[in-house]
Amino acid sequence: MFQISSQQAYRQLLNDNVIQLKKLKKVEQSIFKTLTKQDDMYIDGFSWPVQSNSRFLVDNLYQHQGQPNLRERLVCQKTQFNNRIRGAIHVFEQFCRPHKKDAIYLTEQLSTLFKWLIKKYPNTVGSEFVTASTWRNIIRFKLKLFPRRLNHQDLTHLEYANEQFDYALSFDCFEHIPDFKQGLTEILRVLKPTGKLLFSVPFDVNADETLVRASINDNNETVFHVEPEYHGNPMSKEGSLSYYTFGWDLLNTLKSLGFSDAYGLVYWSKKYAYLGGPQLLLCAEK
Repeated sequence: MFQISSQQAYRQLLNDNVIQLKKLKKVEQSIFKTLTKQDDMYIDGFSWPVQSNSRFLVDNLYQHQGQPNLRERLVCQKTQFNNRIRGAIHVFEQFCRPHKKDAIYLTEQLSTLFKWLIKKYPNTVGSEFVTASTWRNIIRFKLKLFPRRLNHQDLTHLEYANEQFDYALSFDCFEHIPDFKQGLTEILRVLKPTGKLLFSVPFDVNADETLVRASINDNNETVFHVEPEYHGNPMSKEGSLSYYTFGWDLLNTLKSLGFSDAYGLVYWSKKYAYLGGPQLLLCAEK
């Protein structure tokens, strides 16, 4: 795992590890070649969440540009966590080193990640953003699988006290909030002093500035600036519109909102089956 604070540092990191990354690329190309001949395959590795060896499923679901989506697949047989979720747990535990009794806020609740976190860290709180339509169409079914009382929260107006949580975790969420800065400000408010936000968003490592994909105008209408992009959402059959693809300016934005520091955490690993190129999580400290 590597901590970086700029695009220049990211590029230097890749350059310093070019031989290792080329070896990983060959592993990925071998997987792609195999999947042209069969529907799925397994690779062996070590699963951090259960601290044991496991096998990881790769198939052709959620293909990206005609190739297997290694970020969303490489599903652990023992936990059913995919690549990015396993990596997020690993980074959280190894970098943040949370204690069992720490107060953790996760910006999702109807997920296996929430069930795993609250079992290991009992002071975890999760939430979902609920509308009338999602309640009718989705929630009542989901609650049969996740019977815990549903906690509705709007990330731009959280119903929590100041300085309530040691950590906030959010994975592929802020891009769906038109006023994402207000959402980040609310996270800052509810974090304890020295608390940390660990999160992922669509991030273009080659972009200095964030791409605004869509916005809301004064008439509360959605305006598209580029081709619309929708992401899967357990709360909506239609998926969720992505308003942003973030760039490196996000780190300065976080600091301008009041975080004391913001940086990227980059990782990859054949041992842990973190394939698909360098993985990036963002961390902001109060």
